[in-house]
Amino acid sequence: MVKWFDELDKVIKIVLLIPVWGWIISALYRIFKYVEGENKNTFTLVIGVLCLLPFLCIGFVFSIVDLVTVATTDKISILSE
Repeated sequence: MVKWFDELDKVIKIVLLIPVWGWIISALYRIFKYVEGENKNTFTLVIGVLCLLPFLCIGFVFSIVDLVTVATTDKISILSE
């Protein structure tokens, strides 16, 4: 999932991170980043799981943050290390 998303064109990444459904992409990206990553940062996993809980609205906030970071740096970088 992480390589697949990272290899997408910038415009497609932005469309996938639109807050209506972007919270799911943000959550899955962080969960897969934890699973596939070399350094297992538990905080990344916790944020990914919390993003999946729609009643907390954390996923919506992270999808906006991810949208901005992808637009500026072409990758999701905040709390996904």
